Amino acid sequence: MSPDEPAPAVPDELEPTALAGGPGTACGAGCEDDGSGPVVEPWAALGTELLVDLPGVRCWQERVEPGRSRPLHTHRHPWVTVVVSGAEGVSTDAEGRVIVSGRVDAGTVRYNDASVLPFTHSLTNTSDETLVMVAVELREPPAARAADTPSERGPG
Repeated sequence: MSPDEPAPAVPDELEPTALAGGPGTACGAGCEDDGSGPVVEPWAALGTELLVDLPGVRCWQERVEPGRSRPLHTHRHPWVTVVVSGAEGVSTDAEGRVIVSGRVDAGTVRYNDASVLPFTHSLTNTSDETLVMVAVELREPPAARAADTPSERGPG
């Protein structure tokens, strides 16, 4: 999807199990089963496509039109947010409590580390400008995990 294309239409409220196929069913695209049941990935809950899908990184673009909201979604891996086009907005948690509100300007870059995970929120654009952000989710590549096992580290 190019930055000039509109984001897919996403309802303001989206039930995560709708993307996962419902309770007790196998995961579909954008869903992983962590052993305790389906886990809907943030880009799937937002109804957007992955721009990058590699073992160590996943990236997607999020567009929030003026007055629109993005559905509740959960980040389970550290991520970087890059604001491409700024706007004013409010982010709320699963209970509707305000996490943060205010303006984010184009060029703002924010690293969200593992200490905030899992992080569940929704976002409402309260301005008359379109908010465009790129999220870069940082996942540990399989090779890095394997190298960190005691049998791979060597003496020490």
